[in-house]
Amino acid sequence: MTEPLPLHAELFGSDKARLCGISVTAGAPVLELCRRLVAAGVDPATPLAAYRGDVLCLKVRSIGEGARLEPAGNGVGFRVRKDVGTAPPMRSAGEPVSQSPGSVTRPLQAPSREAAA
Repeated sequence: MTEPLPLHAELFGSDKARLCGISVTAGAPVLELCRRLVAAGVDPATPLAAYRGDVLCLKVRSIGEGARLEPAGNGVGFRVRKDVGTAPPMRSAGEPVSQSPGSVTRPLQAPSREAAA
């Protein structure tokens, strides 16, 4: 199986990147570009090469991996973004689902025969 050819992104300054008509400005522009590309439907397995002019500055193994990363808090390396790969909290079994503040949904019950008569 052949590996997909890398996408070629352009870097501008320290906080801008552009590829396929998508332009981003961010603290980590290549990672933000990866997120936008995945959101636009590009195959997450696609590699990316970022250039400043004709100089290769950064290679990303896959935009899917890049989309999950953010700079580490100490400024060295990367960490997985907290908002990636987590589902919203679920309610406990048997706990009612709130429809709006202050309201509680009760389980549906079949109408009683007396109410139907």
